[in-house]
Amino acid sequence: MKRSGGSPTVALNAKGIRMREEGVDILSFAAGEPDFDTPEAVKAAAIEAIRNNDTHYTSAAGTTALRRRIARKLREENGIEVSEDGIIVTPGAKPALFAAMMCFLEEGDECLVLTPAYPSYRSGILMAGASYVPVPLRFEDGFRVTREMLEEKVTERSKMLIVCNPCNPTGHVLTAQELRDIADFALAHDLLLIADEIYEKLLYDGRTHLSLGAVPEIRDRVITLNGLSKSAAMTGWRIGYSASDPALARVMLKLQQNSLNCTAAFTQTASIAAFDCAEETEAMRRSYLERRDLICDGLNAIPGVTCPRAEGAFYAFFRVDYRGMSAEELADHILEKAGVLVVPGTAFGEGGEGCIRMSFAADRASLEEAVRRLGQLFG
Repeated sequence: MKRSGGSPTVALNAKGIRMREEGVDILSFAAGEPDFDTPEAVKAAAIEAIRNNDTHYTSAAGTTALRRRIARKLREENGIEVSEDGIIVTPGAKPALFAAMMCFLEEGDECLVLTPAYPSYRSGILMAGASYVPVPLRFEDGFRVTREMLEEKVTERSKMLIVCNPCNPTGHVLTAQELRDIADFALAHDLLLIADEIYEKLLYDGRTHLSLGAVPEIRDRVITLNGLSKSAAMTGWRIGYSASDPALARVMLKLQQNSLNCTAAFTQTASIAAFDCAEETEAMRRSYLERRDLICDGLNAIPGVTCPRAEGAFYAFFRVDYRGMSAEELADHILEKAGVLVVPGTAFGEGGEGCIRMSFAADRASLEEAVRRLGQLFG
């Protein structure tokens, strides 16, 4: 635990909540949370489940009904052929991520991570006793990954590669060529792959989501992580899952049995309804697209600010050239002088220097006010 730190994004969100409670006028864009309500069908299903006393232990892997629905979703939408025996339902996607790292990494192993990346990847790797090996992607190249970048970092100790698609924080969506390069690389070096696909429903400008777990040659070495927090605005419900070859799932299930036991029964029952809420998910996606354009157009009009349009997820990851400030100095300056809470790009590792992450999962008025304040600050 001494080797790893806390989550910087969670800590910054807590800071924003605390400052508001103290009466400080701030706008917070640190958290990655939808600002929509959970679909009514899901809420109704949860109430009904509680009334039916669906409040007891379930199988550690999750209810059969929910695992079958997840397997159907993966087969029909992602092209991933997995049986219910390869699926483990977890209280949020983070426990599934943690289980994969704890079960398959040990001291002496190395885990490669495409960076900038979600900070919990690094923490989990270090908690497992393994070494964190960043593969820095370039802002100037749109954070694209190539086989050459991966080959530069691999060693005989490499055991695993973690890929987030669409990416938090950069918003990059993998192309078919990038997917192929990653698959070939994993095969060549006998690596396990963790594919974090929690933002798969939030794609823009006609892009298509491609799943690593659907590539036939690497199907047995991919652990797909997903959940309902982003696609169905269910962050507080804590519903996530892993999908993998049953041989891998059996190992991770041991950890679940001896730690979390199971995910809450009534939330599992209610979650089945979320897979049929495509209209609500699409409405969220369209709204995020409008807000993406609002924030990008506004930021790009400010001198010294370069804000690429996110290809997926709901974050603006932009670069600021201002008085030679580092990412941390920029974030502090923005909070102190403009009352806008953002996350420094270096919280996401190598490749984030000079950058800021700002969630656009916020109401238009707040986004417009944030752009106005930043324009005054840097203009």
